[in-house]
Amino acid sequence: MQKPNFLLVGAGKSATRSLYNYMIQHHDIFMPKMKEPQFFVAKEVHGRIQKWLDDEKKYFHLFDHSSGKKAIGEASVMYLFFYEEAIRNIKKYLGTDVKIMMILRNPVDRAYSAYNFVHVNNPDEKYSFEEALEKEDERWKNNATLFMQYKRMGLYADAVKAYKENFPNLHIMWYDEFRKDPETVLIGVLEFLGVDKNVPIDYSRQWNKGGKKWKNPVLRWLFMSDNILKKTYKVFAPQRKGVRTNEFFTKNFMEKTEPMNPETRKLLIEYFKKDVNQLQTITGRDLSSWLQ
Repeated sequence: MQKPNFLLVGAGKSATRSLYNYMIQHHDIFMPKMKEPQFFVAKEVHGRIQKWLDDEKKYFHLFDHSSGKKAIGEASVMYLFFYEEAIRNIKKYLGTDVKIMMILRNPVDRAYSAYNFVHVNNPDEKYSFEEALEKEDERWKNNATLFMQYKRMGLYADAVKAYKENFPNLHIMWYDEFRKDPETVLIGVLEFLGVDKNVPIDYSRQWNKGGKKWKNPVLRWLFMSDNILKKTYKVFAPQRKGVRTNEFFTKNFMEKTEPMNPETRKLLIEYFKKDVNQLQTITGRDLSSWLQ
């Protein structure tokens, strides 16, 4: 039975999809088509996200075609969020020699990016960003989708510390560096995984690129509710996951989101300040720009 020898554990809305799609272009890296199996935190995410695997046999079947590959792994962002459960299960199934990777993003920007993504894709997000932040605790108690935990999912320090203490092979990447120079960051990944770094990779595309919103509430209702227009679209485009994956719809029915309210940014900076300072100490990375 093939088992992963590396895991990309997060963070959510930090370009993990783009990183995944660059990595699978490498001839010596295997990652299953199912990104985000969330197997090691299945009990925590059960019923609170769209997909997960809680069956051991099905999980390891994901890697059936990885024979001969040097680096075998998967990417599940909830492994960072539910780090205690994840670490226990990773050690149980894979041991401590498995290589752990994570990419971290300014938690203030990550929160707003996550909100905009959910607001575009989930009809349950009916509130403004500020209102949604106020409802976060209520939603946590009511078992709403985990992706609405805009603030909680940006608290990295304890998770990074725990992974660092439990796994000797830990590789941390930074979102801003990845967006600015994905090739250099990926070379670091390839070196960490011990595979050939001189392999051509197509960096021309980004995935799950945010910063968009529906042009008006009527369009949002048309494309997110169960109506005749949406049903007709699915008939003629059965291979599409949804209208928001179609560049035509994105171009014609969406527009750029407005910048975050400066006062909201100040409040979030204050909220994350202690955690960012702790993360700075743990990683030795200057994160002062995250607090500006």
